[in-house]
Amino acid sequence: MAAIRLENVSKVYSGGRHALRGIDLEVAGGELVVLVGPSGCGKSTLLRIVAGLEEPTAGRVWIGGREVTALPPRERDVAMVFQNYALYPHKTVRGNLEFGLRMRRVPEEERERRVREAARILGLESLLDRFPRELSGGERQRVALGRAIVREPAAFLFDEPLSNLDALLRVEMRAELARLHGRLGATMLYVTHDQEEAMTLGDRIAVMDRGVIRQVGEPLEVYRRPADLFVAGFIGSPAMNLLAGVFLRADAGWRFEGSGFSAGLPLDPETPLRDGMPAWLGVRPQDVEVVGAGEGDRDLQVEVVEPLGSETVVYLALEGEAGPGEGRPLRLRAVLPANRAVSEDQRVGVRFPRDRLHCFSGEDGKRIGP
Repeated sequence: MAAIRLENVSKVYSGGRHALRGIDLEVAGGELVVLVGPSGCGKSTLLRIVAGLEEPTAGRVWIGGREVTALPPRERDVAMVFQNYALYPHKTVRGNLEFGLRMRRVPEEERERRVREAARILGLESLLDRFPRELSGGERQRVALGRAIVREPAAFLFDEPLSNLDALLRVEMRAELARLHGRLGATMLYVTHDQEEAMTLGDRIAVMDRGVIRQVGEPLEVYRRPADLFVAGFIGSPAMNLLAGVFLRADAGWRFEGSGFSAGLPLDPETPLRDGMPAWLGVRPQDVEVVGAGEGDRDLQVEVVEPLGSETVVYLALEGEAGPGEGRPLRLRAVLPANRAVSEDQRVGVRFPRDRLHCFSGEDGKRIGP
């Protein structure tokens, strides 16, 4: 169970494009950390640097207490599972599993032991004599995982391994990966753009944006206390509602004014803010209380209703911007129980529970308060 440590890792491509900017990250031995972020944020580049497939422009990489920054991939003792399965079509499942071991001249008896163990863990015993063309997508992905397991590496690196699977199979494979991590107790660094995947798999998640890590923490901690506007808008589905306005001094502390709303804030009266300071107020759709017209803080018109079976998402028309720099009309999102009847063009009242509001600076986007 080797720890992975990144110190001030940067990557600059020709033309001065910064893919990574001063990344610091530690993955403890036996921990599964997920790098999550939108396409182009640098997460796969960071993983490839750990694997030795790319060189950092600056910074150092440590695996198992050993600096590996200048070492080639074969000397880093890591196994990587890619987005595409990369199986040899002319080899059976057994042949694919043992190929890397043959190349390393692992003795036959040891090869057989490792292949049997990986097949047992992944439920591949009955498939060992089949060829990749005879397997389903999930079975092929399990073979790709098995090829990494037989290496018995110091750490596993996963680069969006489930993105080629359909939705149902992705859910099943997520559960398999979680069980695999629990069974092996191995160090894993996992890359995905799917926040649901990140939240369900990771011991911790690292949210990336434009080459920097915005926040690292346990999934629920990041969900409940996003460090800045980017994390607030990225983690959570539907995305957090963000309203532009200002902080104003109130008798008992601070309040928010903006987008037609006035809300008392869960901030200490001594919080160092300026009266009239630009602000963003965040409230998750699950926390928006929808009541009858005239019973809330403000009445809004329902524009869109999305029945999802177990719940219903409604979009309410509201003047303002949808998020920092987006410059499009704001629709306030609310999640309702499936049995709550709401129709388009209906007017409803909305309330924001004070203890579930999130406050962010309108100047630097950082979280303010608890």
